[in-house]
Amino acid sequence: MSLVFDYKQFTGKITSFLITFLLLLNLSVANAQDDNNIKFGEEVAEPEYLFGFNLMESASGALFHLGLVKTEKNGRRKVRFITIDDFLWQASGKVNSIANPQNVNFFEKYNIKEPVTTLYNLWKLRYKRKPYALEENAEQGWANYADTAFFVLSPAQRETLKKYGMNRLRDFIVGENAFKLLKNMEDSAWVKQYMSGGAAGPN
Repeated sequence: MSLVFDYKQFTGKITSFLITFLLLLNLSVANAQDDNNIKFGEEVAEPEYLFGFNLMESASGALFHLGLVKTEKNGRRKVRFITIDDFLWQASGKVNSIANPQNVNFFEKYNIKEPVTTLYNLWKLRYKRKPYALEENAEQGWANYADTAFFVLSPAQRETLKKYGMNRLRDFIVGENAFKLLKNMEDSAWVKQYMSGGAAGPN
């Protein structure tokens, strides 16, 4: 009995096999990708950058710095400086931000009622009266100086800021501590305690 090789039938089976193999492979990859997706109810990873500020003057005359702060593995911090408007838009979730990928309104989350005014008042944590203003018209700050010549805060006030993560004026207070401090700055009782020597840290 002679065997006749059917080339069309053979190539058809090979094609069918390859199509089936590719479909199964794609299904496997899709399932693997789904396993890596964040599912409803799962926690979202903390962003690498956090909102923050310090109390150092800038070269342009600003009395503090605002920034997006990333803490490197070696402990050093990488800062992308931003304006007050940038901070307000990004921290409220109204525009995309590397520090706020979920577009959370942090001002609502931490019950900060007047974010614009409170951010502008950051200078008051360091100064007794607003620098560069005429003496008779200078707005009053909240600082008590241990050294008036160099604007050195009292030990109690420095200790208060340490509770939020600021060991030196150039250190950035970041993330949750930053928003908790802004919230406390709207509390007249907290401000009174800070002015009289020291006040509570984040809670």
